[in-house]
Amino acid sequence: MEYPSKKENHDFWVERIKTNSPDKVCTNDVGLDQLESNQIFNKISNNKRILEIGCGNGLLYEEIKNKFNPKRYLGTDFVQELIEICNKKRGINDDFLKLDMTEINSSTFNEKFDFIISKRAIQNVLDTQLQINTIENLGNFLDDNGFMVFVESSKNGQENINKERIKFGLEEIMPPYHNLFFDDNVITNYSFKNVRLVETIPFASDFYFITRLVYSRYAKEYLNEKPNYDHPLEKIALSMTGESYTKRFSQIKTYIFKKK
Repeated sequence: MEYPSKKENHDFWVERIKTNSPDKVCTNDVGLDQLESNQIFNKISNNKRILEIGCGNGLLYEEIKNKFNPKRYLGTDFVQELIEICNKKRGINDDFLKLDMTEINSSTFNEKFDFIISKRAIQNVLDTQLQINTIENLGNFLDDNGFMVFVESSKNGQENINKERIKFGLEEIMPPYHNLFFDDNVITNYSFKNVRLVETIPFASDFYFITRLVYSRYAKEYLNEKPNYDHPLEKIALSMTGESYTKRFSQIKTYIFKKK
């Protein structure tokens, strides 16, 4: 289905393939990317059937294949160049399909899955109702005891960060033009037919508090430089995500849905 900036979104990812190393095709923040993957690892289990929406260049697939030996893995992405990269890595029981997630309907797949997963994929659909429809339609393919584990960016978390940044004279952080962050109020209050939201985990709140508030102030007020991903405070922030001292600042969250 059509939605704002769809072609620009597609072309953005094609350009990322050309200009970045494999570990930075889908994100510039490699450390945070691993934290996101760990959220999925914490929820899935061995020898299961997995559907990944927005599989990118297959880095998550490789980790899951090595750690969990999935019985079946199906990855989808709407960028053909990414699918071609994934197909070079696929195991005997695995497949990768070029597919626009907004075009998934009740007859798209002829199989069920134990887990349906995504990492910053659904947020690429720049229409809230289409995001909702995508989640709803994916529920058709979840096994009776299955879970959907979506690690996606939160509009509410980013708004909380920006409220604090404004107090200290820091510029607001804006979403990338090709992203529409989840509106937690919409996701929480929507009555899905096939699934129900059972948990939202603000796992990255401490990370964002340290990097987007404390470190950003330090860089501006004392270092007179722009923040960078290699600074020691970034490393410290990555190491502190397991305790969750804060809750409000998680610009990215884990949304867990269970089959109704």
